[in-house]
Amino acid sequence: MNLIELNAIKGHLDSQVKQINTIQVNCRQCNNFETGICKQFGAKPPLEWITGTVECEHWEWDHIPF
Repeated sequence: MNLIELNAIKGHLDSQVKQINTIQVNCRQCNNFETGICKQFGAKPPLEWITGTVECEHWEWDHIPF
Protein backbone atom coordinates (compact mmCIF):
# COMPACT_ATOMS: atom_id res chain seq x y z
CA MET A 1 0.00 0.00 0.00
CA ASN A 2 1.34 3.40 -0.86
CA LEU A 3 0.51 6.79 0.66
CA ILE A 4 -2.17 7.60 -1.93
CA GLU A 5 -3.95 4.30 -1.25
CA LEU A 6 -3.65 4.77 2.51
CA ASN A 7 -5.15 8.26 2.34
CA ALA A 8 -7.98 7.02 0.11
CA ILE A 9 -8.81 4.23 2.57
CA LYS A 10 -8.64 6.62 5.53
CA GLY A 11 -10.93 9.08 3.74
CA HIS A 12 -13.44 6.34 2.96
CA LEU A 13 -13.42 5.04 6.55
CA ASP A 14 -13.79 8.58 7.93
CA SER A 15 -16.83 9.03 5.70
CA GLN A 16 -18.37 5.78 6.92
CA VAL A 17 -17.76 6.68 10.59
CA LYS A 18 -19.47 10.05 10.07
CA GLN A 19 -22.47 8.31 8.50
CA ILE A 20 -22.67 5.73 11.29
CA ASN A 21 -22.45 8.44 13.95
CA THR A 22 -25.59 10.10 12.56
CA ILE A 23 -27.72 7.01 13.24
CA GLN A 24 -30.12 7.73 16.08
CA VAL A 25 -30.49 4.74 18.38
CA ASN A 26 -34.12 5.15 19.41
CA CYS A 27 -37.38 3.31 18.83
CA ARG A 28 -38.27 5.47 15.84
CA GLN A 29 -35.24 4.12 13.95
CA CYS A 30 -35.79 0.48 14.98
CA ASN A 31 -37.12 -2.20 12.64
CA ASN A 32 -39.26 -3.50 15.52
CA PHE A 33 -41.16 -0.20 15.92
CA GLU A 34 -44.31 0.13 13.85
CA THR A 35 -47.28 2.50 14.22
CA GLY A 36 -46.23 3.47 17.74
CA ILE A 37 -45.89 -0.11 19.01
CA CYS A 38 -42.79 -2.22 19.64
CA LYS A 39 -43.33 -5.49 17.74
CA GLN A 40 -40.78 -7.21 19.99
CA PHE A 41 -42.74 -6.52 23.18
CA GLY A 42 -46.23 -5.79 21.83
CA ALA A 43 -46.50 -2.51 23.71
CA LYS A 44 -46.01 1.21 23.30
CA PRO A 45 -42.53 2.21 24.52
CA PRO A 46 -42.02 5.19 26.85
CA LEU A 47 -41.73 8.55 25.07
CA GLU A 48 -38.08 8.92 26.11
CA TRP A 49 -37.29 5.68 24.26
CA ILE A 50 -39.16 6.78 21.15
CA THR A 51 -37.25 10.07 20.89
CA GLY A 52 -34.16 9.53 23.03
CA THR A 53 -31.28 7.09 23.00
CA VAL A 54 -32.09 3.54 24.06
CA GLU A 55 -30.06 0.61 25.33
CA CYS A 56 -32.28 -2.14 23.93
CA GLU A 57 -30.75 -5.45 22.94
CA HIS A 58 -33.53 -5.91 20.36
CA TRP A 59 -32.85 -2.62 18.52
CA GLU A 60 -32.32 -3.22 14.79
CA TRP A 61 -31.57 -0.73 12.05
CA ASP A 62 -32.62 -1.18 8.41
CA HIS A 63 -29.64 0.67 6.88
CA ILE A 64 -31.85 3.38 5.38
CA PRO A 65 -30.38 6.70 6.56
CA PHE A 66 -33.66 8.61 7.12
